[in-house]
Amino acid sequence: MAYSILQQPATPNVTNTNLVYTVSSSNANLFQYNYLVDIYEEGVTDYSARFKFSANKTESGNIDLARPLGDYLSFDYNWKISNSSSLDNSVETFTVKFGEEYASSDSSSAVTYANQASMSIELFKGEVYPSEFTNGFNWTSQPILTNSPSTQSFSANDYLTATVYDTNVTVKYYQTGSLTAALDYVSAGEFSAIPISPLNVSNYTNSDAITLDVTGSSIRYEVDNNCRNEKQRFAFTNKFGFWDYYTNHTALRKRSNVDRNMYSRDFVDYSQKLPTYNVSNRGAVQYYTEYTDQFEFTTDQVTAETSQWLRDMFDSNEVYLQSGSDFIPINILNSAETIVNNTARYKNYQYTVDYRFANNREPR
Repeated sequence: MAYSILQQPATPNVTNTNLVYTVSSSNANLFQYNYLVDIYEEGVTDYSARFKFSANKTESGNIDLARPLGDYLSFDYNWKISNSSSLDNSVETFTVKFGEEYASSDSSSAVTYANQASMSIELFKGEVYPSEFTNGFNWTSQPILTNSPSTQSFSANDYLTATVYDTNVTVKYYQTGSLTAALDYVSAGEFSAIPISPLNVSNYTNSDAITLDVTGSSIRYEVDNNCRNEKQRFAFTNKFGFWDYYTNHTALRKRSNVDRNMYSRDFVDYSQKLPTYNVSNRGAVQYYTEYTDQFEFTTDQVTAETSQWLRDMFDSNEVYLQSGSDFIPINILNSAETIVNNTARYKNYQYTVDYRFANNREPR
């Protein structure tokens, strides 16, 4: 018997794409034949899921495991870390074991032969377009896992982290151009979350600039000197599936939709022995009121680079609003994006963003 894996995705990889495996067996022409695949999570001895799939006309088998593997990943809510942190929920290595089942005749029972070939794959909840991702992504060319501009702003009162694909990272803090501290982080794994803000590391609150330096890449953070009182601080999962942060300083508009339920009763209370006229009697009684608050703001004019990065926030299913030391879940409501490609005329961009809290006010 010959059983082999003809095609497999590159590793590491992302779950929001196609992860197609192709296997072949010399037994594929036997009775009641099916290919099998077992998914094993890291550190687990029993398989988490088993799938059967048929042989095609060439007697090989193809299966896309992106969706089932992605179901075992979630997110690491590590906004407040004070040291480098591993990613236990958003990055995982799976073992994929292939097998087969077949019978000696049409009427006999099929017998399972598991673990005829296997491989491992490291995955996270990123997304790529087919035109960008053919045979794996060159992670060493973009070790800081964000599409954000290379220069950003920060505030000592805001949480700020970054996710890197590297084992050696340095965060440097500056004051009036002089280096005041340099924190080196050595990760135990390939992926790690790094604290950046003085609020995260509980120090260096007088810094006016911070740099995140990774082999071959860096991001500079400059202190936010915007003196406007309006401020909305957002945390969202970017295209790689890790956290980015954006601060808006324009006015916030609020609209409250109110759903009121009422019933009517007689103005005169005929249940009394002597019904009387009373101007304070209520004819229409409101017994249930539900509130839905919706918020809207229009960004300042932003560069083309920032506008492309903000689309990660609009596409994200995980967006939070920082309120003090809490992060409140919200949902972006915009259902369409208009992109202007005429950069000769339009150098800057603006977005109008609508959002709603994931949890409404309690009804009355």
